[in-house]
Amino acid sequence: MTNNSHVITLQEAITMTHAYQNSPQFNGQTKASLINADAVMDLLNQQGCSGMRIYFALDSNNKLKAVLVGVNSDGQDLTNGLILDRGDDCPPFCSINSPLL
Repeated sequence: MTNNSHVITLQEAITMTHAYQNSPQFNGQTKASLINADAVMDLLNQQGCSGMRIYFALDSNNKLKAVLVGVNSDGQDLTNGLILDRGDDCPPFCSINSPLL
């Protein structure tokens, strides 16, 4: 694992995810979304991609979604490239026994 400013501890992740999941304003919303590694690698391997931005969005059923887009070294979205969504949402596709849930 690389040492960078994006890395947090498991306890920090638990605190943050539980705060969201236990908040009345997000009751019944998506807790997580799984996007497979091949799709993420295709996004990150695009020409000029140096990172990824995650947009929070609502689908046509008003459910929380994550939209992933590549970002170049100037911090600009690569909107002419690959954009991801359609993850396997939790619920119903949740990790069994995850401390994050």
